[in-house]
Amino acid sequence: MKILRQSLVSILALAMALPSWAATDVVGTAVQTQSATVHQAALAVGSTVFSGDAITAAANGRAQVALPGGGRVDVLSNSTVRVDRNTDGVQVTIQHGSVSFQTRPDSPVAAMLTDAMVRAPKGGSAMALIGMESPDSAVVVARIGALEVITEHDSKSVLIPEGSAARVTLVPEEEPPQGQVGVQPAGRSRRRLAIVLLIAGGGATAGAILAATGGSSSSSTPVSPSAP
Repeated sequence: MKILRQSLVSILALAMALPSWAATDVVGTAVQTQSATVHQAALAVGSTVFSGDAITAAANGRAQVALPGGGRVDVLSNSTVRVDRNTDGVQVTIQHGSVSFQTRPDSPVAAMLTDAMVRAPKGGSAMALIGMESPDSAVVVARIGALEVITEHDSKSVLIPEGSAARVTLVPEEEPPQGQVGVQPAGRSRRRLAIVLLIAGGGATAGAILAATGGSSSSSTPVSPSAP
């Protein structure tokens, strides 16, 4: 009888814990979709989006995911974006194309660009637009509110004011001089470090860059502490 009672208590405790475990895997709910897929299946309105899902929007397609707390992620036309939930909120990783996200204090969202993180400063509210120009270059636009770009290799940050834009460029880490202690083994790939440049002309220039195929040239002012 005692063993049965202990078993029932264990089963009840497990049942009560399951919803909380499951909740950590849920990113949000698809509220708008057009020619969008996840796991090679059509993403329908009302579908639950889970941590680790990669959402693809075809040409002229789009997907909008509402997050608990008021945030949202918009996967734009001809784009693939992976979404993950961690202890800090929702993290988006652009595999190709463009994404827009809205981050709020109760619904934090950040974007990862290999060595750089894009988020609202101090857990505030902001709306961002990020477009990949190439695998090693992205344009970040602060549409509403300011954005902060943090380079992970040196923990330095650059503030993008509202209505302004920046280009994040990934460059290979410099090789240490021959004979220097701690030289990485031959054949090991070097890290790609982020350099952040504010774009002269702000959002208007960034919009033209995102609209152009393969990007376009523009004047930039280096602000990254790690820029050469």
